[in-house]
Amino acid sequence: MAEITLEEAKKLYNSSEEAKVFLLSKFTKEELEGKNIPSQEEFNKFFEDNILSQIDYSNTRFLDCNNDILSKTPTSRILLRNSNDAWLFDYDYDQKNSHFYYSYYLVFNIFMNQFSLHDVDRRILMNNTVVKYFNLHMWQLDDYGCRLM
Repeated sequence: MAEITLEEAKKLYNSSEEAKVFLLSKFTKEELEGKNIPSQEEFNKFFEDNILSQIDYSNTRFLDCNNDILSKTPTSRILLRNSNDAWLFDYDYDQKNSHFYYSYYLVFNIFMNQFSLHDVDRRILMNNTVVKYFNLHMWQLDDYGCRLM
């Protein structure tokens, strides 16, 4: 039996309801509708170019681990901001208080506008990205950040 390629399936997808049902048994809706789901490498490249590039390291702040007060000495809790002094990332690598949060408006919205991602896809991609760039391992991620392992 001949196999149908994704490109052929995309052309047939909207031709009839029967075609949709059959094609959805072979491909995902995202694939057939041409959603932009990146590979991890593509996501990382986008993350580097469009999000990490915003960090203004001269605006890095250390926060008291017990509250949101600025610390005069370096701590395990780090707040990374952009050149407009808006926060991008807030993370703490101390095992007792570990977390990794990111700005909904300046991080989450940027990659959601670029890519059509379901929660699971976004969480997997973001988890791998946080491991790679921040050397932190996550276990629970939502639209604002995560708790770490």
